[in-house]
Amino acid sequence: MWLRIYAATRFPFMPIYGGFPVKLTTYVGEPIPYDGNLTPEELQMKVAGALNDLISQHQRIPGNISLALLERVYKAKKKES
Repeated sequence: MWLRIYAATRFPFMPIYGGFPVKLTTYVGEPIPYDGNLTPEELQMKVAGALNDLISQHQRIPGNISLALLERVYKAKKKES
């Protein structure tokens, strides 16, 4: 669709998505202790599980652009569980 619009008008239209000024917060989880008995596949599973725990704890799923823009101005307090 965008290619047809460009071919007809020669105006560089493009869909607007991303590039919004949202906050980026980095969370560092607990260190994963070294265990020489783990195979690379087992370590991969351990790291993937730790990343999934961080995502479920800190990231809103599904994401929403309008809520991210709102968070840029106002951050609601998290409910303690």
